[in-house]
Amino acid sequence: MEISASDGDTAVSYRPEERRLAVERDGETLLDGRVRLDVGDEELPATESATIGESGEVVRAVHDGVWGTTVELEAGDGTIDVRVAVRNPRDRPVALGDLRPLTDARAPSLGAETRRYRHGYQSWTPTATLPVGERFPAEENPPQMLDPAAPPDASHGVTALLADDSALTMGFLDHSRFVSRFEIDHDADGVHGVSAVCPGDGTRLDGGERLVLPTLRIDATHDLPDALAALADATADRMDARVPADAPTGWCSWYHYFTDVTAADVRENLGSLGEWGAPLDLVQVDDGYQTAFGDWRTLAEGFEDVERLVDEVREAGRTPGLWLAPFYVQSDSALAADHPEWLVTDDGDPVDAGPRHGPMYALDTTHPDARRWLRETFETIADDWGFDYLKLDFLYAAALPGERHADVTRAAAYRSGLSLVREAVGDDTFLLGCGAPQGQSVGLVDAMRVGPDTAPHWRADPASQPAHENAIRNVLNRQWTHRRLWLNDPDCQLVRETTDLSLAERRSFAAVVALLGGSNVISDRVADIGEAGRRLVERTLPPVETGQVRGVGERELPTRVVAERPADGGLAVAAFNWRDEPLTLRVDPAEYGLGAVRVWDAFERADRGTGPVEREVPAHGCLLAHLAPTRDRPHLVGSDHLANLASRVTAVDWDADGTLSVTLDASRPQTAVVATPDDWTHAGDAGDAGIDGERSETTEIELAPGENDLSFERR
Repeated sequence: MEISASDGDTAVSYRPEERRLAVERDGETLLDGRVRLDVGDEELPATESATIGESGEVVRAVHDGVWGTTVELEAGDGTIDVRVAVRNPRDRPVALGDLRPLTDARAPSLGAETRRYRHGYQSWTPTATLPVGERFPAEENPPQMLDPAAPPDASHGVTALLADDSALTMGFLDHSRFVSRFEIDHDADGVHGVSAVCPGDGTRLDGGERLVLPTLRIDATHDLPDALAALADATADRMDARVPADAPTGWCSWYHYFTDVTAADVRENLGSLGEWGAPLDLVQVDDGYQTAFGDWRTLAEGFEDVERLVDEVREAGRTPGLWLAPFYVQSDSALAADHPEWLVTDDGDPVDAGPRHGPMYALDTTHPDARRWLRETFETIADDWGFDYLKLDFLYAAALPGERHADVTRAAAYRSGLSLVREAVGDDTFLLGCGAPQGQSVGLVDAMRVGPDTAPHWRADPASQPAHENAIRNVLNRQWTHRRLWLNDPDCQLVRETTDLSLAERRSFAAVVALLGGSNVISDRVADIGEAGRRLVERTLPPVETGQVRGVGERELPTRVVAERPADGGLAVAAFNWRDEPLTLRVDPAEYGLGAVRVWDAFERADRGTGPVEREVPAHGCLLAHLAPTRDRPHLVGSDHLANLASRVTAVDWDADGTLSVTLDASRPQTAVVATPDDWTHAGDAGDAGIDGERSETTEIELAPGENDLSFERR
């Protein structure tokens, strides 16, 4: 007896008598495992009989045993959705253990050449594709960086196994109840076992209650980028993702002042931003304004009149923002001393949430009194103090394993706390999640930090630690979440020249920020930013809508990012050298589906003619090429904006009278590079963008916000 479903190259079958689930592609077995549900003190047994049925596109097997386990398979667009449900037939509650719609699956065809996409648990957990047998270095602070209830190498929410040009991608489509994960048993010889796990966390299933596990999607048809995008779209639909229209820009106090920030420092930088005039909206106060983690309304010296500071930020035409870590509690805080019953515990002792200012604990977001305190805290911050933007850090603490007031899973406890924050501040307050379980935050935050902190240096070990390289790794490998689950936050640009970052490294991070379209925040003392740093920041503004990362699934650090300009087919292509020594890089327009093109080297500010561009790039540097299809009349090629203005150019038209019309969606002028073939000249003042003393075939022209009619004449 068997049920099966197939679509595209993906086929899944289920044999009830063995609880056996198998995945095939083109007749080849990829995975062969079992459905295992641990309920109470037993594993639900297999049954000799089941009722087979179908309804539309859904095929169903209902086990005839008293637990009434149901397995459904539904074919989609090259995918199969697996849904598993179970009912407690007893007149008393039972505890839920690990619930596995797939466990111990053999992978006979996934050998030594297989690569594994590992998705990290929270913002800072490393996310990348590695060859089987390779793992990220051990974490120095596991409670902070990993899911303590999972194997260290687990992939959370989604995973993929890749060989040659094919991918097997699996992901859960809802994360409201479980901190779901995938466990891959692998070594240098290949993959030996795969399990998909929804941990019940020992919570109760009441008598007569039916539990439906989140849908497990299996995709052996699409390549990894397309499969991840489809997973994100399906998750966003189920969890009501919040995706604001505009990505934030601004300034943050952290990476210059750290915990020594004062209100005077904030005022100084507010004034400096006004003198600079860059379109940076947010002014966000980070850690240092409070006396302790947990005592958020007890202000440090100099911040007593925080309402006045907020008013000054708003009067300057900017958005006031505040950082806090609402679920992360300092052991010597007044909150911990006065209300130990508000903490997540293990055998009566506070759970270790990972050290920061001495031992740190986790707030029990299910405790009624703690919830009242949480609501009052956020109503004070949003309504009384007046902050419109909140960065919520160390959020993972609310999902740590432990004993809570309410009998709910860790994911449910986490979402309960975050939902309360959202209710307290309202829908109009912008929430950025950081140090946050990823899938469990969908629908509650507007933006999500998707990588480790940046830092005034390039590299640090292990891979979760603050460093530009570590931040970039995750940002590239999680771009598929941007504008699907939330807006991505890559963390802050650091452009002052007094850090350990080279010019090449600062430019590479600026290119990542500009082309991918997430939040764009700086964190230097503004007065310390020189002219070159200011120009680099200005060239990343305003944020474009999105960009594409090429090579996800092929290597740990993808080396190509592309931003499209749909209005006329232009592109910005960033080619990165992540090596520790110089490397010659080449951007060939043919690789991006373009024929004859014009090429503008954005960092060198040079016309590269009509062919591929190739040059030596320093360690950790970037070759950034702006491309546009050639035409026999004037047309846009590049721009001062690193992303080639991308979505900010909303329309491009040509009139036979010699008028090139360009519509710009921006608050201030932008410089564009226009190709002017031999028999054409710009009717206005043309800048010379030529090289080697030859006649320039490109002209730099300032575009104003709105529609621009650029006049050209034949020679």
